[in-house]
Amino acid sequence: MTINPTIEVSITKKKQSDTTDALTQLIQRCMQNDRSAQAELYKQFHGKMLGVCLRYFSNRDDALAALNQGFLKIFKNLQLYNSANDFKGWAYRIVQNTAIDQVRTQIRKDKQMPSSDLVEDLEVSESVIHKLYAKDLLQLMHQLPLTTKVVFNLFAIEGYSHQEIAETLDMSTGTSKWHVNNARTKLKDWITTYE
Repeated sequence: MTINPTIEVSITKKKQSDTTDALTQLIQRCMQNDRSAQAELYKQFHGKMLGVCLRYFSNRDDALAALNQGFLKIFKNLQLYNSANDFKGWAYRIVQNTAIDQVRTQIRKDKQMPSSDLVEDLEVSESVIHKLYAKDLLQLMHQLPLTTKVVFNLFAIEGYSHQEIAETLDMSTGTSKWHVNNARTKLKDWITTYE
């Protein structure tokens, strides 16, 4: 049996529209402090947002604390959400910024002094990379010192520039570059043990 592509596209658009309408209604209920709606919204986005926080914290409890603090900010600021924009992106940014704020506080407590040595780009054989899974890389990243891990995450995973990292974490661009290179050096050494 062949399905008409026009009908298939129409069905997909209808499902997307229904999903968008359901999310809009859920957000409106959350703005009225409906606890069951808030729990539903939290449940709907919990997994992906926890993944964001776990990139910043090696301790799951710290990641959950950042996630919960981020959701608290989301619920308090729902009236600022513009429904013309993607809710997931808006919420993602709030949770990410909350995690960064908590890490920034920890970094200030644990300032690290970088050396002036910058390592050139390092190469790792492709066969080693194929042996690693995302969870392995995340575990290796969590072995990095806190500041180095956060800077590397912002640069390599989130796509921030060194200037943006410097402004976000209140450090110089040179310090940001040092942390990225330090992370690359350490990760290269650890990754080669998988060979």
